[in-house]
Amino acid sequence: MKLSLSFSKVIMFLSFLYLSSFLGGEVLAQEGPVTVAPELVTGSRLAESLDEVPQATYVITAEEIERSGAKTLSEVLDKIPGISTLRKNSWTQNDRIKMRGLDLEVLVLVDGVPFMPVNYDNMFTADLRSIPLESVERIEVVKGAGSALYGSMAAAGVINIITKTPDKYKTSIIAEGGSNDWRRYSASAGIKGDIFDIGIRYTHREEGEVPIQIMGEKILKALDYDEDSASINLSKGSWRFGADFGSYDSKWDTGNPMIDKQEDDYKRFYLKYGDLKNEVIAYAHLIDKKYKGSYESNNYDGNIWGLEFTQRTSMGDIPLAWGVAYRFEDLSVDDLVIYDNSFKAERHNIAPFAQFSFLLGDIFMDIGLRYENWDVDDGKDKSEFTPKISFYRQDDSGKLWYLTAGKFFAMPSLYQLYLKGAWYEPNPNLLPEKGYTYDLGVKDPNNKWNVGLFYMTLDNKFKWDQIGSKGRFINLAEFRSLGIEGQFEKALTSSLSWINGMTWQKPEEKANPGDPWQKGGTPQLELYSELNYDNGPWFGSLSAHYYGKREKDNLNDNGRADDDFVTVDAILAYDMEDYKITLAAYNIFDEEYIIDTSGYIGPERRVYLTFEHLF
Repeated sequence: MKLSLSFSKVIMFLSFLYLSSFLGGEVLAQEGPVTVAPELVTGSRLAESLDEVPQATYVITAEEIERSGAKTLSEVLDKIPGISTLRKNSWTQNDRIKMRGLDLEVLVLVDGVPFMPVNYDNMFTADLRSIPLESVERIEVVKGAGSALYGSMAAAGVINIITKTPDKYKTSIIAEGGSNDWRRYSASAGIKGDIFDIGIRYTHREEGEVPIQIMGEKILKALDYDEDSASINLSKGSWRFGADFGSYDSKWDTGNPMIDKQEDDYKRFYLKYGDLKNEVIAYAHLIDKKYKGSYESNNYDGNIWGLEFTQRTSMGDIPLAWGVAYRFEDLSVDDLVIYDNSFKAERHNIAPFAQFSFLLGDIFMDIGLRYENWDVDDGKDKSEFTPKISFYRQDDSGKLWYLTAGKFFAMPSLYQLYLKGAWYEPNPNLLPEKGYTYDLGVKDPNNKWNVGLFYMTLDNKFKWDQIGSKGRFINLAEFRSLGIEGQFEKALTSSLSWINGMTWQKPEEKANPGDPWQKGGTPQLELYSELNYDNGPWFGSLSAHYYGKREKDNLNDNGRADDDFVTVDAILAYDMEDYKITLAAYNIFDEEYIIDTSGYIGPERRVYLTFEHLF
């Protein structure tokens, strides 16, 4: 029944695409030029390309995403040194990442807009399931402190997910099936209209029963996942409008009397104007989440509204970028079991910022400054000044050498501050996290390699504290992480390329000043190697990922999440002008492992077959 319903949705959507093309214009050719507003470079308000940013930077293109055969953003990002995903076993689970031992303190942007919902907890800020890979044009990753430019949460780094403009939309349909009753159907088109150009997309995904967690002698299971999402992009000259809508529903069995159910609905809108000197973005992010279980049932309604202005100019010979950002958040929670535990909260944020660049001999010096003011209703107002300074030099061979130091901070969410209920206690006195990050490295864009050292310290780290039957969010005493990261890419022949990544890191934390340092729950050693073959219509890829020196902890006497292991993936694709067939296999040797100390199970072997038809 689900299959036929999904297929009918695709047919209806395709009919809409072609009707729109006749009414509003013609379907865009894949290479058709469209004028769009220029994008600010992630990690800098002054640089003209990511290669000029004095930090470890990475770019993943739409072509690389498509060839990877990845199903989630976390799978794509897992190839970048210093980013750990330890892929979850089911789509019912949140899609998230860790960077340099941190997960909450990684800022995700979508088209430059902070993707930071009001109800994030101590596990993650952004659930990446609501950003389908079909809509992504490229991903830019900048490691290190970014609060001087972007404000709260940009501690370990910034990930900017840039979606497709109408000229980048393929006019195509995709059908895919795979393990665990996996189904995916997608349709998209780019349409050149008389007034503006249009890019539209619709995607449906579903998955069946999957084991996800070991709890004592029980194996908990995800029972069902269904997702529908759509997006529309309009562009004309320097103007661009984007809208994303979607819902994903999950069911899982935790061994309780009732089956747990969750419904997530979201809407995201933004309007952007950009010319060579100015950029203005207005945005809204609306979330409606419903959870129903054996012991609690809640509705979460969160809204975010924001406006940001940036101008590039100069003071004499000194390049300058300056601007101001405004953000409003509100969260209401309805406890459908104990109505006295319902609450509402809101806050305002305003932040002026600036970035300067100086030339000292043959060394550049960048200075970034940002002042954040958070006005919290019925709570403590917060203010924070976050500077950053970078020294960098590009030698005659094109290598960029850099030293960067920055201060960062992370605000607690309204959810963390005011959550209350039968199992929760609010903590309005929860303090922001604060710390410093230092990066030293070199990158060679021409020969495609980089290596860098990093060190960060963080005070007041958020942590869930369980006391008896109730818990609340508290501040840990301290967190620190140091490590080395690197990656290189080499063309072995005209059709064969080799990519290697390496990360050694040591994240640690302690709850009290006198306590010993404890491991932070991240693999200390990660090695990644990928061999790609590209010759005419054929493309093949074989990759291996090694995880070593993991967290040590008992898992209800069922083992430890400290085993070293290797996962191997393979992809084979045949790509013609009007169609493409891809066969992808993940964890092909069916490696068994536990993801973390909570007993979550790593994904077993999976196989997917994808068919794409281009019009």
